[in-house]
Order: sequence, then C-alpha cells, then structure tokens
Amino acid sequence: MRHRAFALIIGAVLACAAATQARAGMFDRLQQQHFGDIEPGTYQAGDRVRFTLDRYQNEFLVRFAGQPEVYVLYADFASLGGRVMRYDSGGVAIQVTGWGAMTIYTDDTPDGLPTTRIGDSATPALAQISMQQMQSAAEDESSHLTYVRGLHITFFADPNTVADGATRALAFDAMENAARGIDRFTANAAARAAFGQRINAVRLQTSAKPLIKITEKTLIVTFNPQTGYFGRASSRAIAFALGKMFGVPVAN
Repeated sequence: MRHRAFALIIGAVLACAAATQARAGMFDRLQQQHFGDIEPGTYQAGDRVRFTLDRYQNEFLVRFAGQPEVYVLYADFASLGGRVMRYDSGGVAIQVTGWGAMTIYTDDTPDGLPTTRIGDSATPALAQISMQQMQSAAEDESSHLTYVRGLHITFFADPNTVADGATRALAFDAMENAARGIDRFTANAAARAAFGQRINAVRLQTSAKPLIKITEKTLIVTFNPQTGYFGRASSRAIAFALGKMFGVPVAN
C-alpha cells in the first residue's frame, strides 16, 4: 500500500507539471507575449555557474555547463508581472522579475545568483544510442554507484522495448536520470542504507506517464517515448520521489 501511495505522489507532482503545460497550450498567444522577454541563450551567474536556456514547445530547457542532464523547466506567472520556472520536482530553478532581471537557484547557491546573458545557444536534442552503448552505459552506472555509494544495482530494459532508435534514445536519457537521482538520494547515509536493503535493480519501462514504483526488489522507472523531454523524470524528481517513498526528505 505504501508503494501504491508513492506512485500517486509522484504522479501528482508530474500532473502539476502537465497541467502547467496544458495551460500553456491553451493560452499560447498570451504566453508568447508574457514570456517573450525571457530570451534563450547562454547565461553566466557569478564566477562558476554557466547555463543555457532554450524554448521547448511552451516551456524551457536548461543545461548547466559541465553537466550532462537536460532539465525541463515549467514556467508560470509570478507576482508583479514576474515569472517563475520550476523543475518537474517542483523546486524553483529560475525567477524573472517583471522588468526582466533573472535569478538562478542551485544546490550550492540556494539564495540565488543574478544572471547575465553572454551569448546564443542551440536547443539540445536526444542523442542516437546503439544497443551496445545502452548496455555499456548501464554497466557504467552500476559500477559508479558501487564505487561512490557502495550500492549494487543492475540497470536493464526489455530489449524489445528499446529496439526502436527513438525509444532507445529516451530510455537512455531516463536511465541516466534515474542513476543520477539515485546517486543524489543516497548521498545521505540513512537513505543509502534504506535503498540498499530494498533495491537491487532498476528496470526501464514505457508508460503514459513518467513514474517510479517498487516491484519486489526492483525499482521500475517509466517513460513516455511519445513526448520527448516531457516524457521522463529528471534526476531531481526521482531523488525527491525516493525521499517520499523511504521517508528520507531530499530537497527538490
């Protein structure tokens, strides 16, 4: 029962994001007017934070320099004509004032850093991945978690599920995010002990919504290959949801 409740919790988080996306579709023209001053490009914040921000349908994608993950940011209105952009976990990533000043929030700078646009950027795209690359990445993620967290986790997907190249590309992205989410969650010793006792495998499956649940000692991570970056959970969402499941809170 606890695991079923958890699936509903993460579903609610992602449903909120989906509702924001749907609202964006309904008011596309209005959004174009209000979000037009959020200019895609490369940004610098302080001395060490550099990131790119790109439009993705009615939302945004953000990538931090030196990090492989691409996050979907869901934009909504804020007070005084401002905007707020959130991760799929619900955490605030960027705030924009009514006059266009932008502040980004990271794990290392929770109070935020003002940003400056320094150049253009190119919208990211999912990489084409071979079956061998998928298998090698699964082995690498397993080895990494063993080395840094002392966990013994196997990553796998049904070969028939990832036979199609486009599906495999998103499955790879979902697997990488899952591994990073587990790494983020198990940085806490209590979380690491609880997770290690309960989980020994991660399985990728397709579904209408990106969810996670436990079956026996396997963590099921689902993704929707029809919806691109919207169709998989970020590492932050996975870590946050694992925190809910195991009762060890993680910042979102």
